Amino acid sequence: MLKKNIIKHEKIIEEVRAAKTNALVRARRGELWIEEHQHTYNEMMADYVEIIDMVKKMIRYKKNPFWINVIAQFIAFLNNPIAYILNRKKARKHALDSYWEMKKIKKEWDDDFKFTNKRIDEDYYFVEESEKFIKEHTAILNNAKKALSKQQKKKGK
Repeated sequence: MLKKNIIKHEKIIEEVRAAKTNALVRARRGELWIEEHQHTYNEMMADYVEIIDMVKKMIRYKKNPFWINVIAQFIAFLNNPIAYILNRKKARKHALDSYWEMKKIKKEWDDDFKFTNKRIDEDYYFVEESEKFIKEHTAILNNAKKALSKQQKKKGK
């Protein structure tokens, strides 16, 4: 009976060790994914900040008196008349569409990073708890093996 329990608990410990290894691998993969995509995220954030600045400037210009807007439009026309004519009507709509699209992408990236960090923390917590479990049960198994060997020595006498 004791021998069967020892074998059963050895299998449990091996399963926990395998799960611990899998958790470590998963956590490391998550860390590598974050490192790999951090550069892309930073580039996207720079674009997002640039678009936010554009939208803030649009709002600020809109609040100016009419004659300042006329002068700004006239200067923009003189600087590049073809681009002014082609892009004037589309610029605001494009800036606002870009803002909302970038905001959506930023939210997705933030959610991905948050989820990945949460999973990494959970995996490391599991590893810590499994190490405690393995130490405790290994000590119990060693005591049980000693007791079994004492029983067998008594039976052999």
